[in-house]
Amino acid sequence: MVAAAEAEDFEFDVSEWFNSAPLTPTDLRGKVVLVEFFQMLCPGCVNHAIPQAQKVHRTVQGDALQVLGIHSVFEHHQAMTPEALKVFLSEFRVDFPVAVDRPRQGLPVPATMRRWNLQGTPTTMLVDRDGKVRQTLFGQLDELVLGVWLGTLLAGSGGARPEGA
Repeated sequence: MVAAAEAEDFEFDVSEWFNSAPLTPTDLRGKVVLVEFFQMLCPGCVNHAIPQAQKVHRTVQGDALQVLGIHSVFEHHQAMTPEALKVFLSEFRVDFPVAVDRPRQGLPVPATMRRWNLQGTPTTMLVDRDGKVRQTLFGQLDELVLGVWLGTLLAGSGGARPEGA
């Protein structure tokens, strides 16, 4: 399923970073940002979303695009710890920055996932150079559609929507 997002500022509330020093929305200004919300025990994340994000990260060179992951655990909390995530990232050779969505005391859905009312994982969020969320896409995303959206944002016309999406 594909859904357009409100064009509002991207903010996240995370507790830990892997593969990078902590990043803030201010650090990301001026770049198009692809954010992959995932869980390491999510089959769609492991089989499609993470490899797709890695492919974008390794293919698009330069400072115009930043790929980052947010590990948003809303189930199986005891199994998906930061320690287990570190092993997962190593085993799957994920080398883009990954943050751990901040758990909320006594509540299953973590802070950033809740803020954006995400339906689940995988969810891909695309943010323009001004830090405005332009698309939020739940589920498996076709590579051609992702390429059109990224190309549109990188070219600077963030409001466009690919035909048939």
